[in-house]
Order: sequence, then structure tokens, then C-alpha cells
Amino acid sequence: MAVGLGKGEGWVPMTSPHTMRARRAIVADLIASDLVTSQDELLELLRKQGFKVTQATVSRDLDALGAVKQIDAGGTSRYVIVDRIASDTSLPLGGSEQELVRVCGEVLLRAQSAANIAVLHTPPGAAQYLAGYLDRSRIFDNVGTVAGDDTIMIVMPDSKAADDLCNTVLVWAEAHG
Repeated sequence: MAVGLGKGEGWVPMTSPHTMRARRAIVADLIASDLVTSQDELLELLRKQGFKVTQATVSRDLDALGAVKQIDAGGTSRYVIVDRIASDTSLPLGGSEQELVRVCGEVLLRAQSAANIAVLHTPPGAAQYLAGYLDRSRIFDNVGTVAGDDTIMIVMPDSKAADDLCNTVLVWAEAHG
């Protein structure tokens, strides 16, 4: 999950290189986390991130990402990325809370917070598996996730968020395990 995108109060802009790849990753995250209804709106969001781009560049980025306009459940026309829709709703890749509950029940061994960091422990080889589900779910307001072989470190905005994440995944693991 990208840092500093679509967050509320206390939001801190992300520092990223001003490359095409970084810009497109930010565009994808903006579309996934915000209600982006026009290219002009996206252009302004990118400018707030420090990118000096034109409408033509935004248009090429949207095309390269496979972004299309769709009408959401509320009747608003907004940009979505078709590949993300497919990956977020497919069972093998995860993304739903139900899938995350199942995975926590299967592999979570321990969870403990330390300041604004949540540390999760899994059996050897399962940390990246669980971390992928956590990142794709977008349920938690995590700043970043690092997974090793059997340990996941999740940086949260504050200590309460880290405590909440740990408590939630432990409840899920107990409910499913």
C-alpha cells in the first residue's frame, strides 16, 4: 500500500522518485483509494504529490494502467483499474475480509505491537503469504509492510492503530482457527 494517499487528518505526503513508474503506481493507488471522477481531478491530486504533469500524461498513464470509467453503486462515474478489480475479488489473491480471516486462522502464530509497529509471526515461509493478503485487503490504514520468512512488520500511523491491528488479527485467528 502506498504511503500518504487518500488518508484523512494527520496525512503525510509520500516521498517518491519522480519517475514514470512511481507516478503510475501513485495513480493506481489514488484510483483505488479515492473517488477519482475526472482526469482534471487526478491531475490536481498528482500535482499535490509534487508531480508536474500534463493532461496528456495523465491520459497516457490511465491508458497504460487499464483504467476505465465505471458507475459505482452510488451512481457516480469514477475511474477503476480493471486488473485490480479482478485481482481484488479473486479468491487465490485475496482482498476480502473473509479471506483475510481465513488466512489469519491458518498461519498467524503471534501478534504484538511496539509503538506504531505491529509485528506478526507465522510458521516459516508463511509471512509473505499473510502480508500479501493484509496489503491487498486495504482494511487497515498501514503505512507499509515488510515480510520476511516468518515475521511481518507493519508500520502503522500511530500506536493505537498498531494495537488495533494486532487485536483484530488475533480475534480473527481464534475465530477461524
